[in-house]
Amino acid sequence: MNTQTSGNHEHGYKAVLVREETKKALRDLRSSLPDRDLCQERRLATAALELVIEDAKKSSEALNRLLTRTREVVVRDVHSKTEA
Repeated sequence: MNTQTSGNHEHGYKAVLVREETKKALRDLRSSLPDRDLCQERRLATAALELVIEDAKKSSEALNRLLTRTREVVVRDVHSKTEA
């Protein structure tokens, strides 16, 4: 059973933490799309993650790009913690 934790809980969705700049980029992308109701942030984020996961499973190049980006995110996390 899902426990509602906020007023915008959607059945079938779970929270995922993303960096602030990623959230802003997602909002900016959504704002630029013609059908904003269909392309809600949660749907865009789900589609993006599904595409990355599918590509990483099929292609070692895609997996390497994902792992490289992951290391870059770790560096950003470390820098933001030292600046706080």
